[in-house]
Amino acid sequence: MDYTKLLEEKYPISIIQYVRQREGLDKKDGAMDKEILEMTNSEVFRDVLAWNGLLGGWDYTIKDWIESIYGIDLDDLEN
Repeated sequence: MDYTKLLEEKYPISIIQYVRQREGLDKKDGAMDKEILEMTNSEVFRDVLAWNGLLGGWDYTIKDWIESIYGIDLDDLEN
């Protein structure tokens, strides 16, 4: 199965590259694409934030801001 292709159908390449790098891979290394594909959206969001320097629970804070401003609970979208 081509996990890279499936992953590219789910997320933009920039997001995939952030998560790969967060996992210690080169941004073009698809060795963990199956594992990334199995991650929840929240886990991907957390990894993207962490790779971009927003460590320590910013995923919850930013999700809370989005819900407060836009009325959208991102965690509800996963279910």
